[in-house]
Amino acid sequence: MSDDALTLREQVRTARLRYADSAAELGTLLRLRGELAAAERLLRQAVAIYEAERGTRTDDDRGTEEPA
Repeated sequence: MSDDALTLREQVRTARLRYADSAAELGTLLRLRGELAAAERLLRQAVAIYEAERGTRTDDDRGTEEPA
């Protein structure tokens, strides 16, 4: 795979994680305001993105640490 493709893939991954972070923050704020349905929707989206990213990481991304 070319360096350009890897760079684009990494840019997309970074953008998805930023979106998930923003969705989680907004979901938390909405929950505090009592807007529970909207908060739950955003928080579920964030969790789905985090879980998908965790499943797509390669061994190189994980490093050499053993799970505790």
